[in-house]
Amino acid sequence: MTTSPVALQLIDVLREFGVDTVFGIPGGAISGFYASLLARPDVKIVTTRHETGAAFMAIGYAMATGRPGVVVTTAGPGITNALTGLASAYYEGVPLILLAGEVPRSAFGRGALQEGSAAAMDAVALTRRMTKFSAQVSRPGSAAAVLRKALVTAYSGRQGPVFLSLPLDVVAVKQQPQPIFGTVRSSFDVDSSACKRALELLEGARRPLLLAGAGARGTTSRRVIRRLAEYVGAPVAVTTKGKGVFPEDHPLYLGVLGFGGHDSVTDYLAEGVDVLLAMGTGLNDFTTNAWSPKLRAGRAFIQVDIDSAQLGKNYPIELGLVGPIDAVVGRMLEHRTEDHAALPLPPGPTLRCQAPEASPRGALTSAEVALTMNAVCPADSVFTSDMGEHLSIALHYLRVREDGDFITCLGFGSMGSGLCAAVGYQLGAPARRVYAICGDGGFLMFGGELATAVHHKVATTFVIINDSRLNMVHHGMKDEYGATPDFTTPLIDFSMMAQGFGAAGRIVRTKEELIDALGADHEGPAVLDVRIDPDVRLGGSQRVAALRQFKEQGDG
Repeated sequence: MTTSPVALQLIDVLREFGVDTVFGIPGGAISGFYASLLARPDVKIVTTRHETGAAFMAIGYAMATGRPGVVVTTAGPGITNALTGLASAYYEGVPLILLAGEVPRSAFGRGALQEGSAAAMDAVALTRRMTKFSAQVSRPGSAAAVLRKALVTAYSGRQGPVFLSLPLDVVAVKQQPQPIFGTVRSSFDVDSSACKRALELLEGARRPLLLAGAGARGTTSRRVIRRLAEYVGAPVAVTTKGKGVFPEDHPLYLGVLGFGGHDSVTDYLAEGVDVLLAMGTGLNDFTTNAWSPKLRAGRAFIQVDIDSAQLGKNYPIELGLVGPIDAVVGRMLEHRTEDHAALPLPPGPTLRCQAPEASPRGALTSAEVALTMNAVCPADSVFTSDMGEHLSIALHYLRVREDGDFITCLGFGSMGSGLCAAVGYQLGAPARRVYAICGDGGFLMFGGELATAVHHKVATTFVIINDSRLNMVHHGMKDEYGATPDFTTPLIDFSMMAQGFGAAGRIVRTKEELIDALGADHEGPAVLDVRIDPDVRLGGSQRVAALRQFKEQGDG
């Protein structure tokens, strides 16, 4: 066998796991890895404008492909810049690997530029609390094995990010590839009798409810949840992060529970639920309207999660089932009886939205934007939403059909995550139409990644809800304190900004202009600068309610 640099051997391990794209920014400490990428032209290098943007793009790529998102950065600030994206992947349960350069081992403890050894910044310790595995590759002979362990860990149980520190001298060593054979996999022993009991409870329920979270995002999980709902005749609600896992044109779809949610869900809960099955959700404050007691079930609260630590964490349960959603619900369905008749749905419409409010001055509203997108965008569209007031509108009014998808990185709630994840998703699934819904504040944070999209001809459509202020904070401060500091920004022409980057850009002020802009074909990215009335918003403020509850708990 011929010798090759350790860096090249690491790249070949990534290729074995299906990786064909890496995101990041080069630098001296990671230069050996980038040099070896030249020998593998089948791996696409996406050089971003910022390491956080690279991590968000890798999240979108992983969601689109099912393969690990890979971020490659230099030492020091390359690592610290990527931390927000790494934390987001951790909270979203996305398999992502951050490979970061490090100064040579001979320089450890000597104050070298950007040193992250245990004697300095200690990059491994820094990343350990937001990863499933964090290590430094200290010996060339073990490098490929450590990377394999990291990748397997990223996919075992609840998926998540991992981190490897790669000293410059380690990845430069030339050696024969280590002859490693065999595959490590995690498996779950799904309890058949418990699954049968769960199904019997649902079969006997008079007012059941299925609640699906982001843990049910997989294709097979979506399919079995639909089969279960149709079998027991149970309405289905989704969490904020779980929006899109159940087709929203299905007669059993009840709506979103939590932030941006629907009265059809809260009213159904208010009338009482006897059996509730929660799948793939940690039931956090955003999902439950600040842990509302209405979510308690009268007869049985059943919870399914791949992470046993989630079971019973926020609500007492009568039955907890550990395992992947598709495996557990699939096992439940094996116990179906032919003589079981599905209960009829309650009379009247299932999903109920707030009537959109018109702008007193005749301007577009964010609700009108979402409703227009429903009418114009293809059925298999992928929508991403950034953080902001527009997120509540997207959760409430957008309709995600069976072949579509919706992504929001609400676990960590970082501005900019949605627009960067859209670019990564589009790179992973170029045949899909991806629409990134974001605010002017988020675009000002990470709009530089538009240059990345232009460079790689990524045909994502950015729908910027331009209200010239940080609108969620503005309204939240007024709701809670009666007044607010000035969170406005100058009115920016994002269409001209887009054209300066080499993208298509249009200002949209009317519904007719929006319809025309959404239907336009473009080879690269397009930016729609949508001017809206900032004072017309979704009724209610669940976020303020949650914060108020936290404050009251603190005062107690």
